[in-house]
Amino acid sequence: MKRSVKGIIAIAALLAAAAGAVNAADAKPATLTCVGIYSETSDGYISARTAGTGAWVPVKVGDVIPANGEIKINVERDWIEVIKTGSPNAVFEIAGPASGETVLKVADVLKGKSRTVSFPKGTVAKPDPKYKDKLVVAQYLGRQIYVNADGDSNDIKYGDVLDIKGKVKIIAINNTVNLMNASNGVTTVVGPLTFTIEQILSNKSLYKFLNVQK
Repeated sequence: MKRSVKGIIAIAALLAAAAGAVNAADAKPATLTCVGIYSETSDGYISARTAGTGAWVPVKVGDVIPANGEIKINVERDWIEVIKTGSPNAVFEIAGPASGETVLKVADVLKGKSRTVSFPKGTVAKPDPKYKDKLVVAQYLGRQIYVNADGDSNDIKYGDVLDIKGKVKIIAINNTVNLMNASNGVTTVVGPLTFTIEQILSNKSLYKFLNVQK
C-alpha cells in the first residue's frame, strides 16, 4: 500500500512538471508598445528593427516592437517611452546619447528600471473619484508642455496627472496628446495649440481636430 501511495505521488509530481513545461513553452515572449515619443528637431528619429537584421524603420506612437526587436536613438534630446504590451502601469524611458547612438534590444529594455503610473478605473456612470478634476496622459507625440497653477512648467510624459487649473502647450503642428478623464474617456488634441485642462474636462470643442470619445 505504501508503495502504491509513493507511486501515485511520483506520477502526480511528473504530471505537474510536464504541465509547467507546457505552460512555459506556450508563454509568448514579451513585446513593447510605444506610448510616447519626444523629438525637438528633424535631425534624428527613433527607429526599430528585428535585432541584428533588416532595415531600421521609424517608430510611431502605438507601434508594437517584437520580442526579437531592438530600438535605436541617435539624438541626445530625443526619447521614447514604451510599456510591456498589455501592462500599462509600468513605463520604460529610453533617452538619446550625448553622441553616437543608443541601441537596445527589447529584452534589455524590459530588464531596466521602469516608472510606475496609474490610470482612472471609472465609468461614465461612476467616475473614479481619485481623478476628479484631473486628466492623465495616455499617449503623446512630440513636445508638449504642462504649466500648473503656480506657473511651473514640465515636458509632458506618459502617465502624468494634469490638474484642472493647469494648461497645456502643444508646440508643433501634428504633435498630439491623448488625455484620459475620470470616466475612462479619452480626448485627443492635435497641435499647435494652447488649451486649459478645464476646457477638456468641460468637453469644450477647441477646434475641428479635437476628438472626444465618450
